[in-house]
Amino acid sequence: MDKDEILEKSRAAKKDEGVEYAHSKGNSLGEKILAVVSLPMAIFSIVIGEYAIIWAIGAMTFAHVLGQSLSIFRFTKRKYHLAWIVLSIVMLIVFLVQFLAETQGWWVTWRLPDLLARRQA
Repeated sequence: MDKDEILEKSRAAKKDEGVEYAHSKGNSLGEKILAVVSLPMAIFSIVIGEYAIIWAIGAMTFAHVLGQSLSIFRFTKRKYHLAWIVLSIVMLIVFLVQFLAETQGWWVTWRLPDLLARRQA
């Protein structure tokens, strides 16, 4: 193959490696920002006793992990990523059910301030 054929195939693919690189770096940065923002929010939510926020953060995090694992598994077909898909689905369901239970009052979950008050009494 000569230079012109390679360039023609590259143009026909309509794939910009610069955009792919930026997308990859953006995902990596987005994951770091998600961790930096959600961890303090979760800790603060525990302290004030608003557990619905924790369940929502967990559900969004596992939804993100599920999406990533699905897209990677599609190309690699590795069992490792399949395991992450299964784990993510299970955890996503757990967090969503717990979020709904907390917000709809289906059952009472443990609350750290209540446990601390009982311990002091």
